[in-house]
Amino acid sequence: MRELLLNAVYGPGSYFQSNHMVVLAMGILLYFFLAGKKLAAREKGLSSLTAVCLLLVLFPVSAAALMLYQTRFYGYHWIWSLVPLTPCIAWGGTRLLWELTGQQRRDGREAWRLAGGMAALLALLMLTGNLGNVRSLGGEEKNRLSQARQAAVYLEETPEAGVELLWAPRPVLEAVRQQTGGIRLLYGRNMWEPAAAAYAYDGYPMEQQRLFDWMEAIEKGEAYEMPLGLKVFLEEVVDGWDPERPGDSRILGDAYMLRLAAEQGARLWVFPAGATERVTLACGRLQEICGLRPGLLGSTEGYTVWICGGDEDSE
Repeated sequence: MRELLLNAVYGPGSYFQSNHMVVLAMGILLYFFLAGKKLAAREKGLSSLTAVCLLLVLFPVSAAALMLYQTRFYGYHWIWSLVPLTPCIAWGGTRLLWELTGQQRRDGREAWRLAGGMAALLALLMLTGNLGNVRSLGGEEKNRLSQARQAAVYLEETPEAGVELLWAPRPVLEAVRQQTGGIRLLYGRNMWEPAAAAYAYDGYPMEQQRLFDWMEAIEKGEAYEMPLGLKVFLEEVVDGWDPERPGDSRILGDAYMLRLAAEQGARLWVFPAGATERVTLACGRLQEICGLRPGLLGSTEGYTVWICGGDEDSE
């Protein structure tokens, strides 16, 4: 509950940065309230509903209750779907424009009053900025997505991909699923997005979760510290793990994770190109330990593709 309250307290600040339409809706409600305009029954209903919903999503306790109602898998911004912002803004803008045109018809003043009113409304709309929470991609992110798509195209043209289960970094798995449904994945998007599995009653086994953690660490590079859960897991299951010999322990741990992937049925692997030497050392140790024979199948820009052959029971 404390986490929900913190999200409710700090959520509005981040939400307002890219959703300025909320401020416009508040301005419309404030204008009609202070101006003392007479509203029809339906207009009162819409304005009252919008005001009440705004209070509910802005007040931390009620916002936390709404997030709890959403099974706690969703972020703060999702509860704003309860607020009728678009109808409120459409009604307020139309009402203001109608009042401006009505004044022109009554006193016969020049059309510049109408033009000025329309310009003011247009300026308010432009000042609201983005209509939604638009996320822009930087050059590095675009390059990463482009490399992942190239890897997905390569896999689609690889005969082994139609037979073997695929284990790959998250961007490659996302690109593969967007590209084709003919390649089976070891795990999917609900592994790293809890909201995607909000209504699922089953989850991934612990072994697959550790495979995901290891792949995430491989993708982020040598400077990334291994997650504590993965480190504890490897210390418990890897024979010969010695914290005082980190180099040898890492090779043993990597070999164990490759073997675990094969035991889970995934024998088609994709790794970042920067980890090729590390994977090669692990594959050599894997062949010594249990007879599996992983080999480099091909490469694309940013990634290498491996296939694991041999019998894991031949040790």
